[in-house]
Amino acid sequence: MMANKQDKADRLLDALIAHVQETLDPERVDAWLEGELDFLLAWAEQLTLGQVVSAEQVRVTARKYAIEVELGGGIPELVGEMVERFYDHGILTRRRVGEVVDEATVVALMDKLLEIPLSRQGIGWLSRNPVLLAVLAGGTQLGLKTWLHQGLPAPVRALIDRRLPPRWRAGLELRLQDWLQERMAALLADPWLYSDDNLEALRELVLVAWQEFAERPLEDLRELVDSEDIQELFVIGYDFWRDFRHSDYFAALLDAGVDAFFDKYSELTLRELIDEVGLTREHLLDDALRFGPPAVRILKERGILEDWLRRQLEPFFAKPETLAIIGEE
Repeated sequence: MMANKQDKADRLLDALIAHVQETLDPERVDAWLEGELDFLLAWAEQLTLGQVVSAEQVRVTARKYAIEVELGGGIPELVGEMVERFYDHGILTRRRVGEVVDEATVVALMDKLLEIPLSRQGIGWLSRNPVLLAVLAGGTQLGLKTWLHQGLPAPVRALIDRRLPPRWRAGLELRLQDWLQERMAALLADPWLYSDDNLEALRELVLVAWQEFAERPLEDLRELVDSEDIQELFVIGYDFWRDFRHSDYFAALLDAGVDAFFDKYSELTLRELIDEVGLTREHLLDDALRFGPPAVRILKERGILEDWLRRQLEPFFAKPETLAIIGEE
C-alpha cells in the first residue's frame, strides 16, 4: 500500500512539473509573464513600502554594500578599459562640442556659479592670495618691460644701460614689483570689480569664449586631455572613495539619506512608489518580455528548471500527510 501511494505521488509530481514547464513553453511564456506582472501590480496597490521593508533593514543593507564590502581588484581595471572605449568612441567623431553640451546648459551653470556666495567668496580669497598677486604683478611687470624694450629706440636703450648701474636697475625692478603687487591687491579688493555690471560683463566674456569653443570638433579635445589623463583622474577619485566610505561622516550621510527616503515614501503603496520613479506597466512588461523568455528557454534546455522544480516539490510529495491524502478514496 505504501509503495502504491509513493508511486501515485511520483506520477503526480511528474505531472505537476510537466504542467509548469508547459506553462513556460515559448509559445505561452509571454502571456504567463504578463499575467504574473498584473497579479504583482495588483498586490502592489495594497501594500505600502513601510509594510514590506523597514528603514533599518535598508540601512543595514546600504552600509554593507557601501561601506563594508570591498570591491574586487577587477573593478578599476574594468573601468579603465571602459574609459578607453568611451574615449576612443567619443573623440573619433566629427561632432562639435556644442552638439554634445548645449549653450543653455553652460549659461545656466555659469549663472548659478556667479550667484552662489561660494563663488564671490572665492573671488575675494583670490584677491588676497599672495601667489596670485605675485603672478599678476610679475606678468604685468614683464609686459611693461617688453613694451619699453620694443617702444624705446635702440640708442636710447643703450644710453640707459650705460648710465644706469645694474644694482640701480635691480632696485627699481624690485620697487616696481612691490608697487604692482600693492596695486593688484587694491584692484582685486575693490568691491566695484565684483559689481553686478562687471559680473555681467564677465558672463558675456565667458559666453563668447564658449560659443567659439563649441564650434570645435570633439576630436580637438585630444589636445586638452587624453584617455590616460581620464583614467588617472578615475584612480584618484577611486582612492578617495575607498578612504571616504569608511569614515563616520559618510556613514552619517548614508543613514540620513535612507531616513529621508523613508520619511517621504514609507506610506506610499508599492505601486505609487513605482509610479513616482517614472516606471509604467508597459516599461516593466517590456523588460520582462525581453529578458524572461530567453532565460526560461536556457533553463529548460539545460534541465535546470526541472531540477529546481523537483528540489522544491519532491519533499512535499514525500511527506506522510501528502501520501495519506493521495491514498484516500
